[in-house]
Amino acid sequence: MTALKGRAIKAFLQKPDPEIAAVLVYGPDAGLARERAASLARRIVDDLNDPFNAIELTDADLKDDPGRLADEIAALSFMGGERIIRLRTAGEASAKAAGALIKGLDQGAVKPNGLVVIEGGDLSPRSGLRKLFEKAKRGAALPCYADAPADVRDLARDLARAEELRFDDDALDFLVATLGDDHGLTRSEIDKLILFKGPKSVRSGSGAITVDDVRASIVDGPGQALEEATAAAVDGAPAALSAALFKAEAAGASPIGLLRALQRQVSRIKAAKAHMDAGDNASAAMKKLRPPVFFGEQRAFEQRLGKWPSRRLDVAARMLIDAEFDAKTTAAPQREIIERAALRVTMMARP
Repeated sequence: MTALKGRAIKAFLQKPDPEIAAVLVYGPDAGLARERAASLARRIVDDLNDPFNAIELTDADLKDDPGRLADEIAALSFMGGERIIRLRTAGEASAKAAGALIKGLDQGAVKPNGLVVIEGGDLSPRSGLRKLFEKAKRGAALPCYADAPADVRDLARDLARAEELRFDDDALDFLVATLGDDHGLTRSEIDKLILFKGPKSVRSGSGAITVDDVRASIVDGPGQALEEATAAAVDGAPAALSAALFKAEAAGASPIGLLRALQRQVSRIKAAKAHMDAGDNASAAMKKLRPPVFFGEQRAFEQRLGKWPSRRLDVAARMLIDAEFDAKTTAAPQREIIERAALRVTMMARP
């Protein structure tokens, strides 16, 4: 098996390959990793608190007994049925135990009676644990990266549809623009919005979710803090940026989420400037963006169009790409790299 990517991840989660007996769930999005690990586990055992068929192990459990992981997956249940064995590990701490498991499975020495799900945290491409599962015949490596806007949009629609709710187009655009890219936090905010609007079992009013509903429910969340930070950066307001960065960190927003928000904002300004270079005025250029600029933000966005020349936007875009490369490939702290990039954008926006 190789590392699952793109649509293959969704397909595997909906219908796991029966030949796969061990799954490594890893990546920087801890909320998404927990959700996917639990989803896989519930396909084996309905009640994850079942003392006979649901087992949770730690690195300490395997330190002196690395063969236990293989023993547990091969053990028969006293109550019948398959078993789920979950392990939350810190990096490479349980690599030896995982290696014994994969070797036994691939060679046929271990006959599985269920599924092993390992949550490995944020593993680099050089990780031995990650390489082990990427090359395993009966193992799968399932990455969990930050949500893209399309992922947030699909999740919001699916959760709303389950409660017979629907988003107005503007409301869905605003929600996607407001939320961050941490899956766990995103889902929590959408659940809060649905609760605010009313689940179908108790709702008596309209099933439409409006922009006002989103504003009333999702305030001061991580997405809102990121929006404030990116606005301060492209407006050239260092004091406001400092306050927004502190707020974003306190709200649990990820550094990569901040970088993505900055990249989207710079990209939108570039796209609008391109329309203006082709002959459109600012108003027409903003309307051509997808999603279009919201009414309440149009004045600020128009001021940015006047402040940022196209050549400087190109420089900012390249600088943000370099910051992403440094954040993902060097040993330097991600937050410091990305916050420094945000400050550089702020300085570039000033006359």
